[in-house]
Amino acid sequence: MKPPTTRRIAYVRAAAEAGFTPRVRFQTASYDVAQALVGTGIGVALVSRLALPRRPGTTHRELARPWLHRQLHAVTATEASLTPLAVVFLALLRDIAEDTATTWTVHR
Repeated sequence: MKPPTTRRIAYVRAAAEAGFTPRVRFQTASYDVAQALVGTGIGVALVSRLALPRRPGTTHRELARPWLHRQLHAVTATEASLTPLAVVFLALLRDIAEDTATTWTVHR
């Protein structure tokens, strides 16, 4: 048996803190598959806000508590200087992270 993924651990923890134990019959790493199953009425899914394209037949609701979070890291070469493209990419990541954090904080 494979060890549980960090997503599965977060899902079980969130369910326990909400007062129930989920009966997981199917697990997928694909947000598209999870939302398609929800859209057909087969189940529910815990989906990252970063992967929320609207699918027919689905409604997205925020967790009341606990608010789950994750840390994202950018990994670069150990060289002293980055390529110009890497510098631009890291700046874009910082901008997106700041915008996202501000937007999400307003909704809480």
